[in-house]
Amino acid sequence: MAAGLLAFGATNLHVLSATVGHRVDAASAPAEALVVLGARIHSDGRPFHILVDRLDAALGLWQKGAAPRIVLSGRGGGGVGVDEVAAMRRWLMDRGVPGDALVDDGLGLRTIDTMRRCKDVFGFRRVVVVTNEFHLARSVFLARQAGLDALGCGAPALVDYSLSTQVKNQGRELLARCAAWCEVFLLRAFG
Repeated sequence: MAAGLLAFGATNLHVLSATVGHRVDAASAPAEALVVLGARIHSDGRPFHILVDRLDAALGLWQKGAAPRIVLSGRGGGGVGVDEVAAMRRWLMDRGVPGDALVDDGLGLRTIDTMRRCKDVFGFRRVVVVTNEFHLARSVFLARQAGLDALGCGAPALVDYSLSTQVKNQGRELLARCAAWCEVFLLRAFG
């Protein structure tokens, strides 16, 4: 039991420490693309607040010239209440981003798949990953393990999330960081 807890803690610490210093700041050079990771949408096609946080942060970076393209990654197809990519596209276009600046990745169902596709399918090399703070370390870790020169941008929360939402997201992320580490180093996802 103690060895398992130690391994769990060590894998989380490794993922967190591997991304220190890889965040967007004023001195960051422009990237080829911003990568917005998908999240739940409402049945009418509107993004939930967690996804709006990500989109709003990406919009701000795009408007400042951080990158000419925005990769919209998540579940694609399947209709209005299911298609995360279409919801993200609508949200950004409604705020002035032209359609030709948007790259749809409807097969980015997992963060690791998104990062692999950014490099191997879309040909990007330097990206800024835009997601919520709780999700950022794992996302940048996976991007860098995929061979991308990646920085991260933690999207500020535009609403106050309930304590239960925060605990759920942080708890899920503890498990997901451990799983990501195992996938990269034990299952050799990128090798």
